[in-house]
Amino acid sequence: MPHHEETAEPPADEPLSKRMFGGSAVIHRKAERRPFMVVFFKAKLPKESYAEYLGRLSFIYAALEDADESLKADPVVGVMYSPELHRRQAIDADMEFLLGEGWRERVSYSPATKAYVERIQTVAKEFPPGFVAHQWLRYLGNVLAQPVLQRIMKRAYGFTDQGMEFARYPKVADPRAYLGEYHTRMNSMPLDDPAKQQVVDEA
Repeated sequence: MPHHEETAEPPADEPLSKRMFGGSAVIHRKAERRPFMVVFFKAKLPKESYAEYLGRLSFIYAALEDADESLKADPVVGVMYSPELHRRQAIDADMEFLLGEGWRERVSYSPATKAYVERIQTVAKEFPPGFVAHQWLRYLGNVLAQPVLQRIMKRAYGFTDQGMEFARYPKVADPRAYLGEYHTRMNSMPLDDPAKQQVVDEA
């Protein structure tokens, strides 16, 4: 008879940041094992495929940053306003380097990207704390992984300076310290236990 391991309910006073790490661990592992990401981390993704990927990310980060701006005065989520993380200008610079000034005319939504953008927009309006789950997922890992991402791009595409702005966070002087500060802000949001769990579920 198979044994089904029960998942323990997190304590009601457990910080949201700790819940996020626990609740999203499986998703992170699955994402890292996707064939696309495996090829990328091996520095074998063709430059054209990387440009296409970054073009689709441009829609996602635009939605995230529009939401961040719209929620900066929110009494609960406003504390998470993080313009120092914004990627729109970085992506624009990289895409112009990769495809030229008219790059926006050459990129389009995939169905998955469109659905993701719509989800970000919906949750920002209907359950603003849920936006933080997307912010946390899309930025924090990359802040810590800057050296790794830059090494991959140099190895795969021969980039030396241009083309790597997406993997640089010049306004974050100390990534580890920033991670702690970000989590302190996250944990300060006045959320009850069901709301915390809803944020984790959104991730």
